[in-house]
Amino acid sequence: MKVVITGSSGLIGTPLVAALERRGDEVVRMRRGPGPGTWDPAAGRLDPSPLEGADAVINLAGETIGGRWTDSKRQRIRRSRLDGTRLLVDALKTMVSPPGTFISASAMGFYGDRGDEQLTESSQAGDGFLAELSIDWEQVGSEAASAGVRVVLARTSLVLTKDGGSLKPLLLPFKLGLGGRIGSGDQYWSWITLEDEVRALLHLLDDPDIRGPVNLAADAAPNRLFTKVLAAALRRPALLPLPAWVVRLLLGREFADEALLSSTRVVPKVLRESGFEFNHPTLEQAFEAIL
Repeated sequence: MKVVITGSSGLIGTPLVAALERRGDEVVRMRRGPGPGTWDPAAGRLDPSPLEGADAVINLAGETIGGRWTDSKRQRIRRSRLDGTRLLVDALKTMVSPPGTFISASAMGFYGDRGDEQLTESSQAGDGFLAELSIDWEQVGSEAASAGVRVVLARTSLVLTKDGGSLKPLLLPFKLGLGGRIGSGDQYWSWITLEDEVRALLHLLDDPDIRGPVNLAADAAPNRLFTKVLAAALRRPALLPLPAWVVRLLLGREFADEALLSSTRVVPKVLRESGFEFNHPTLEQAFEAIL
């Protein structure tokens, strides 16, 4: 299978490329810059030649959401996702024989802050910057279906790995015994290990019956439980809570409220019904594998 990937050097893209190559797939990385076989979403430029003869496209490109959400940061987050996805979709729509599958990244931010409500792929969208971003992002990606392409929208949750993502900045304070619940601790954090994230993407690539949004989350846990299990895995106490006002002061109110203090209890209904089995279905197993 020939698979074209954007965001191939990122947290998820790097191990995904390795997994595809291990099983014998031909991987084509869409690289930024001028020249043949490259693209530049900011400039609206894409060389479609890598897409010729491809069986699938996996779109993972996008500015990291971490950091203070200044006006310029928010604009970069939106444009990096919407402009890049639009370029790809427009190219697919002009092809005589487009790839059969288009997997485009999305995020659990689609659902917004929802308390303890269990959220499946059929649940309504929420409110806030991340929800609005995800709605627009998915709408652009879905347009590839008009070219006869199978479109899958991968709503990724917190990806757990010691090498990056949301877990890495938590490890040092917890290793020093300075960790604890964040905010009230009642907010649900939906999560998946990086290993299962890659396995799930391969599953979406290989199963021709899966279309539309798919929740990529092994489970969800209240933050007070998440941090307690993390501390136990590191053999440290979790006695020092981080008040919400401190999180907002350190990271900015908008990012703190939507990324760390909001509650999103995601259920992987489509994955389960399609027969996918997680290697790490519990937090204890996840942290044991990671740490």
